[in-house]
Amino acid sequence: MLLRKSAAELRPLIVPVGQDTLPLTQRLINEYVQSHPRKKQPGSGLIASWEHSLPEVVEALTSRGLDDVEVLIEYSTPGMAGEADVILAGQHPTTGDLSYVVIELKQWHKAEVSPGNPIAVDAGYDKPKLHPVRQVQRYCEYLIQRLVPLHGKRDRIAGVALLHNASHEVSSLFDLKRSTHGQLYTRDQREDFRRFLSTRLASGVSGAQAADVFCQAQQYEAPSSSEAFSRVGSPHPVFALQKEQEIAFQEVHREVGASGGKGRKKVIIVQGGPGSGKTAVAVELLRTLRQEGRNVVHASGSRSFTKNLRDATVAAAPYGRKGTAERQSRKDYRYFQQFGHLPEDSVEVLICDEAHRVRLKSDGRDVKRAAKARGLCQADELIHVAETPIFLLDDWQSLRPKEVGTVDYLVERAKACGCDYEVIELPGMFRAEGSIAFREWVTKLLSLKATTAPAWVPDGLIDVRLAESPEEMETFLERRIREDDLQARMTAGFCWEWKTPPNGELLLEVQIKDWHRPWNAKEGVSLDDVPETSQWATDPRGFGQVGCIFTAQNFEFDWTGVILGPDLLWRNGQFVVDRAKTRDSKLQEKWVSDERVDQLVRHAYHVLLTRGRRGVVLYSEDTITRNALRELISGTVADSPLAKPPRKKLPPVITPAEKAVAQQLAIEFE
Repeated sequence: MLLRKSAAELRPLIVPVGQDTLPLTQRLINEYVQSHPRKKQPGSGLIASWEHSLPEVVEALTSRGLDDVEVLIEYSTPGMAGEADVILAGQHPTTGDLSYVVIELKQWHKAEVSPGNPIAVDAGYDKPKLHPVRQVQRYCEYLIQRLVPLHGKRDRIAGVALLHNASHEVSSLFDLKRSTHGQLYTRDQREDFRRFLSTRLASGVSGAQAADVFCQAQQYEAPSSSEAFSRVGSPHPVFALQKEQEIAFQEVHREVGASGGKGRKKVIIVQGGPGSGKTAVAVELLRTLRQEGRNVVHASGSRSFTKNLRDATVAAAPYGRKGTAERQSRKDYRYFQQFGHLPEDSVEVLICDEAHRVRLKSDGRDVKRAAKARGLCQADELIHVAETPIFLLDDWQSLRPKEVGTVDYLVERAKACGCDYEVIELPGMFRAEGSIAFREWVTKLLSLKATTAPAWVPDGLIDVRLAESPEEMETFLERRIREDDLQARMTAGFCWEWKTPPNGELLLEVQIKDWHRPWNAKEGVSLDDVPETSQWATDPRGFGQVGCIFTAQNFEFDWTGVILGPDLLWRNGQFVVDRAKTRDSKLQEKWVSDERVDQLVRHAYHVLLTRGRRGVVLYSEDTITRNALRELISGTVADSPLAKPPRKKLPPVITPAEKAVAQQLAIEFE
């Protein structure tokens, strides 16, 4: 948040006093520069909003006697797409309860809804923008989900999109259904806007207490991927989709509605990097489509991920229905190789999650004889079986030589199958506290982009640190668990042997000098006090074991420690891959080229380095590499941790009261 003042305190700052820039605008520019060390100045659009849009809000408040309402400007919460322009805090005039109004400011002079997608708006930019009403609804939904004073108390918050420069030029935007959390006002509705504020905020009452409650509110942590999928029966969104996520969701939802044997099949491909919201889109698709009564199946190429989703579904089922839930979970969550024998279009909607792990051919014990006889590519099997096949992927997360899932490959297979296709981009970043800078830094560090690795410049969002030993790393992460009540895991490149334990104990195979730790348990290994491989990421007993890439992928943690093995060394100003040091048997096969091994090793570390929500600790046994990282990373584990309050565990989404009314609630997505 850049600034918090009452309307009365802001009023003198928006009165022109002969200078080119209003005092309020200059104050905000100064605050922005102080709080955004990576940026020299705010963008011209943001400055224009402060100069021309904020005065509209302050004038509206003071004209209705709401001088004591507190105004929070540019309020930022990790997980939201950008900052909420304005949040008003005060007391409700009728109930006397806490009351908040989120305001999305737009300076658009004209805009119209994009054809075929009611929440995408053409406002003269290169790409469609999210409908401002939907945008403010999502801000409200996010705050309701995450802030303790608002959770379960939806009436405490309202949302407004204010387009004070436009009138009839944006008439099509009024076609979207409005709600308390999403009102729309334009230039010729200024008085209506002011009246609305009076219905939500009491005059003559200080908003300081309400603002204190809001700014000091404890937050619920975001649900993990497995928790999120277990809540797809909720009548309310599990995630508050943001900007491109919401547009992508609506694009897919529209295509599902248009399918069903009508015309040519369309393959939908959603591409996004780590933390871009692929899981959020997949969860909301499942939730919404199932509420509509559609036959929708989720599939992935990861045994740990799929088994975790099945187990989470069973755990969330009421007592006495565990057996039914287990049988249903096996139908709802499947593996990519389980569809080759099924008839064409036998699944209405197939969501292929983590589709970068699509293989050239299906293999393994799940493959039926009929599928082998057909001899189709795995991608063709998935396209063949679904009326609407949906692929969500990251081009930089394939891990094995026979994993061929990329956007280009899936487009090629769609064409070969005689299908249309659509590629949807998810450019945002919602992991790592929303640090797009961190994701860009990792891609440059690993040379996934043809650029030189820069030093990491702290951005106040994610904490990046270097450990001088594995003992330092482990101790630091253990403290985050014990002192801060956070989730942490250690991971490593696949550079040590990984054998099945013969005598009931895990082998201490990850050995660095005097520090010896076991890998996480192998698939099918069941030992006392050790979680199964699919539960390593979610079971607290997983700490103390080192997670491999195949176990860590698809999951995230508050803090993650990454041990760079001898397969990735810093030489001559960049990382190089030493193929001889990998213990991944698939990468040791002679038919796999050096170029492919180099690519896949970098992909693996890209995944490991992007698992953290709050912070990541790096360590390399190689002295040259560690010295180079010391030049790039200023923070060490000896530094004090960021002073961020711990978050509470999110309570179940479906309460008994919600269950009673779930059937009466309309699906939120128009």
